[in-house]
Amino acid sequence: SLKDRPGVIYSKDCILEPLSLPESPGGTTTLEGSPSVPCIFCEEHFPVAEQDKLLKHMIIEHKFVIADVKLVADFQRYILYWKKRFTEQPITDFCSVIRINSTAPFEEQENYFLLCDVLPEDRILREELQKQRLKEILEQQQQERNDTSFRGICMFCNDEFLGNRSVLLNHMAKEHAFNIGLPDNIVNCNEFLCTLQKKLDNLQCLYCEKTFRDKNTLKDHMRKKQHRRINPKNREYDRFYVINYLVRLSFHNLKFDYNSANKIFLRAN
Repeated sequence: SLKDRPGVIYSKDCILEPLSLPESPGGTTTLEGSPSVPCIFCEEHFPVAEQDKLLKHMIIEHKFVIADVKLVADFQRYILYWKKRFTEQPITDFCSVIRINSTAPFEEQENYFLLCDVLPEDRILREELQKQRLKEILEQQQQERNDTSFRGICMFCNDEFLGNRSVLLNHMAKEHAFNIGLPDNIVNCNEFLCTLQKKLDNLQCLYCEKTFRDKNTLKDHMRKKQHRRINPKNREYDRFYVINYLVRLSFHNLKFDYNSANKIFLRAN
């Protein structure tokens, strides 16, 4: 039946057209040349790495809020999709309207627009972006598994290792009691190791994240305190573990009341 067809969006009353994801926007850049994301409503652009600035801009300038944005697998394509859709239909066709200061005089009241996955189209978009990101990550992981041209230096003894990434990771686990997990569970390994090395170069403990006056003091601290491990509470490392791309998005009816909206508004200011 039609309802079994993948990619078809349903509303209560009708079947809408199949969802079409935007192409990877490789050519979108800021003046500095780094990848950027446009505002959904105006010509402003923000670097991909500074998506919080874009979110704040849309709250303050356009009174627009995206719920559970951290669960969006590909923020850039998500924004581009909705930028196009909002040119095709009114924003109120997609968003809940939240009135701020509803007890204040009318001229002091403001309407905010909430986009969330209660909307079937938004839910399907998030699912499709999640599937696409997982596909890309698994392909990258497989490539790294098979790669025999890896070259890396141990961050504890400076020995050099050639071949497969697992040789270096297993060495650090066995010889230095530094275990970041099984090699097959890790993706973007070079970036991961560079991130860790940069922290050590900045004299920062990888576990408690305190900084020290010199390398010897840092090494003694990590050895004596058994801090030769990464901080499990630091979400910066999530992107290096395949399991985090397998987590299913939880779709729920988000109850976004006056108090919740006010908190978002206050954070933006």
